[in-house]
Amino acid sequence: MPLLPFDALRFGLWFLGGAVFVALVAPRERRHVLRLVLLAALALAVRGGAWLVSDGGSIARVLDVAGQLVAAIAVVVLAGSAVFGVLLPLVRVRAPLILRELVLAAGCIASFLLVLSFNRVEVLGLVATSAVLTAVIGWALQDTLGNVMGGLALQLDRSVEEGDWVTYGEVTGIVREVGWRQTSLETHNGDRLVVPNSVFMKSAVLLRGKRPGLPPLERRWVHVNVDSHTPPTAVIATIEAALRREAIPNVDQTSPPDCVLVDFLESGARYAARYWLTDMLRTDRTDTAVRTRIWFALRREGIALSIPSHSVLLTSDEEHRERARADDMVRKKSALARVSVLAPLNEEEHRDLAAHLVHAPFAAGESIVVQGSDVHHLYILTKGKVEVRVSVEGGPSRAVALLEAPDFFGEMGLLTGEPRKATVAAVTDVEAWRVEKEAIHSILAARPAVADAISRLVAERDVELAAVREGLSEEAKRLRLEDEQGSVLAKIRAFFGIE
Repeated sequence: MPLLPFDALRFGLWFLGGAVFVALVAPRERRHVLRLVLLAALALAVRGGAWLVSDGGSIARVLDVAGQLVAAIAVVVLAGSAVFGVLLPLVRVRAPLILRELVLAAGCIASFLLVLSFNRVEVLGLVATSAVLTAVIGWALQDTLGNVMGGLALQLDRSVEEGDWVTYGEVTGIVREVGWRQTSLETHNGDRLVVPNSVFMKSAVLLRGKRPGLPPLERRWVHVNVDSHTPPTAVIATIEAALRREAIPNVDQTSPPDCVLVDFLESGARYAARYWLTDMLRTDRTDTAVRTRIWFALRREGIALSIPSHSVLLTSDEEHRERARADDMVRKKSALARVSVLAPLNEEEHRDLAAHLVHAPFAAGESIVVQGSDVHHLYILTKGKVEVRVSVEGGPSRAVALLEAPDFFGEMGLLTGEPRKATVAAVTDVEAWRVEKEAIHSILAARPAVADAISRLVAERDVELAAVREGLSEEAKRLRLEDEQGSVLAKIRAFFGIE
């Protein structure tokens, strides 16, 4: 006698074929399908036990019906895997998890009653008894049922989905799970807030940065208080230029950051730098990067942050101020002494130029000068490293040199007014002094002979670099130097308007 009846063997073969198909087409369903195969094997084992007993008594009948019930549940759940795991993804339909579970639960109940009906079990009495029992259980578990219905509504209308950033009450976080009973939020600090669905549905929820069909973006406001002596136009231009010159990680570049004047305070004015955040898990870090850019930009332009009106201002004595000015002058003169092209200046001219140096700090990643711009400054590095980048015909820029303090750059822009031939960007935080055209102009106007000496030093520097690149002989270097000096001198005289 065979171990299983023919219909059970046929069921086993069909079920195994369907399970293999679903597992091959939908890899995410494989673990689920494996459990169903084990469930089907259990159904076959139970029916096999009934077939082996085959005494026609109640034991064999109960085992056979139980095996059919288990087999029916396995078939319904496998059909659910085929529909929700294979067919719907093919037409790009994503069904909510709760909908899938409800459909499977209804299918299992229907198959349960159908199997009992085929085996001549009194279904009507069972249903009536179940209805009374369901009413009692529903009255006792009305809060739980409210949570379940709330979770079902959330998943069906998709007003709130997993991955959304929401503000619920005083808590802001990302939705990690919308389950049968509760919705879970994860905050920036890694805390998990679990809210019953019935409560969650009754409260207002702010969806942060959610845009249909587009990646989420959130507008951030970074406030800064600035001394009232600085015109608002200067503050706004400085902050916007600092935030737009170089891309900041997690800041959207399609809508450039901007700055607005928010309010007037007792001791200054309040401004807000506004930008669009692309990764809401990086809120604090991105705000810090924006504030850092603003701080360095304001320091470079000599724009002071406002001091609270209740602060006490202490004025030092005259001797202390004189000592501070003397120390500052020593540092400036020391920096100027390292600029070889300004060596022809005498002691008095060095002192006059040092008095006009401008402190220019930069944050790592900022562009100090941009290729093609007309900026007539020379920078003297006193701390940090910068990278020289060149872009050809609008292509991507490439690094060609690395400068480290003490060093200088920008002498051609200062002396001849030539547009910048390269972009120079800070690799680390940089401290520098800036020499401006107006400061050097007064020196050249008073002593035009300085232009001759400076032009020779500039030409020598350029020719030495060309000799290394091109392998020039001594005679070629001499001829190149004469031509280069004449060209540089003519440009200096024309730029500064000296005869």
